[in-house]
Amino acid sequence: MLQGPIRSAVVRVALVVFAAVAVLGTAGPASAGVTSGAVAASTTSPSPLDLVACAGNTCQALAVSGTTVTNWATSTTAPNSVCTYAEYFENGTIIAESGSTCLSAGQQANANWANPGKFPAGTKLCTAWTEIAGKPCNTI
Repeated sequence: MLQGPIRSAVVRVALVVFAAVAVLGTAGPASAGVTSGAVAASTTSPSPLDLVACAGNTCQALAVSGTTVTNWATSTTAPNSVCTYAEYFENGTIIAESGSTCLSAGQQANANWANPGKFPAGTKLCTAWTEIAGKPCNTI
C-alpha cells in the first residue's frame, strides 16, 4: 500500500485518467450505463477517489467513506470487435450488471454505479467486462 504523498499523487493521476475516460466514453456507442438495481446510468469519475485497480484491459475505481462505496466506476478497452457489459462482483458473486454495448477494436467502454451502498469490512469488490480480459479487485 502506498503511503502519504506518493499515494496521493497516484490517486490524483488515476482520477485524471478516469475523468478523461468518462468524458471520452460519453461521446458514442461505447458508453454503457449500468442498469441493474439502484445503479445510475451516467459515466462520471468518482470523487473523492480512494481505490483504483487495473487488470488486463479493465480498470475500476471506487470512492469510499469507511465501508460505504459512494461511487463504483469501471472502464475497459476492446482488444477486438466485441459486444460486452460490465459485471460488478461482491466476494465473487455478481451483484449488478451494466447495459450492453458493442465495441470495435481499441474502443473504450465505461460504466458507473453511483451509491452502491455499505459493504462489510474486508469485502472484495471486483469488476469484469464479458468477453474482455481482466478482473480488477479492491478490498474495502
